[in-house]
Amino acid sequence: MSKGPPKKPLERGLADVKAAMREHARAEARLRESEENLRDFGEAASDVLWIRNAETLQWEYLTPAFDAIYGMSREQALAGDNFATWIDLIVPEDREHVLGQIERIREGERATFEYRICRPADNEIRWLRDADFPMRDETGKVAHIGGVGQDITRQREAEDRQQARFAELQHHVRNTLAVIRSIIRRTMEKSQSLDEAAAHLEGRINAFARVQAAITRRPSISINLASIVAEELRAAGGREGENLTIKGPPVALAPKAAETMGLVIHELATNALKYGALSSRAGRTDIEWQLEEDTLRFAWTESSPHDFRPAERRGFGLEVLEHTLPYELGATVDLRIAPSGLNFIAVIPLEAIGIQ
Repeated sequence: MSKGPPKKPLERGLADVKAAMREHARAEARLRESEENLRDFGEAASDVLWIRNAETLQWEYLTPAFDAIYGMSREQALAGDNFATWIDLIVPEDREHVLGQIERIREGERATFEYRICRPADNEIRWLRDADFPMRDETGKVAHIGGVGQDITRQREAEDRQQARFAELQHHVRNTLAVIRSIIRRTMEKSQSLDEAAAHLEGRINAFARVQAAITRRPSISINLASIVAEELRAAGGREGENLTIKGPPVALAPKAAETMGLVIHELATNALKYGALSSRAGRTDIEWQLEEDTLRFAWTESSPHDFRPAERRGFGLEVLEHTLPYELGATVDLRIAPSGLNFIAVIPLEAIGIQ
């Protein structure tokens, strides 16, 4: 009686096949699970995820975030030649740059680039940032292009605002330095000694610095005229009372007008303290301003029972009073020095001080 072939090798072979089939089934299950997880991730993402065919550049996968960012439904975007549809959404000035980046990725490079689109839903311009990468097949050839698109419009707007503020700051610093240089130059020219120049410079630069400090503390808010008057009188040693009155409605000055008025009031207060009404308890100083149609009328009036003792020569202070306001703010100025005291009136256009 003949014996049949041994069954064990056959059984082992069948077992190996079954094991391979089970492993293949598990691998397919893991792949399906991964694909489902990726799809769930893409569906929930606020950024746009996509996959393109590297040869045709047609989208093969596109997530729902596209609708909100691009202002177009996925169905519309995927219809027909969807690459041409996408390019048409990009503003013309940015298309060449985008096409160049796409070619880099087709050649195997990663690329992150920014561009603008015009949403067909509302014609709103939005800034996008794409991070794209090549996806290779088993032979190493770039078969697909993967991408993540992010709406960075708010970020770009914030950067633009920051750059505008920086440019404004640079402009302000240049103007500030120009004013300081002018103060120094004119003070030196009008002073007869270094001691006199140093004394005048300290007061004028301090006056200018007080206004600058107020501007720096609240750069977006105008500066009240009353606070400038009070600060300069306090610095000069004047106190509101029987012989010093300050009267006027609230008037908000733009930074440039505040700087100019600060210097003018400093010169008036310093002059009054040295030669005029503030130099004697018997003297009187009245400071008043009012709004008249499209102008601000500012009046500084001094009176004293003693003869007013003006400076023997015309210094930089009088130059500030007579010429700075007309030059900087287009004001009309009337300066009169009488035996009883100094009378100063400035009529300033409201648009020059920041009131429209």
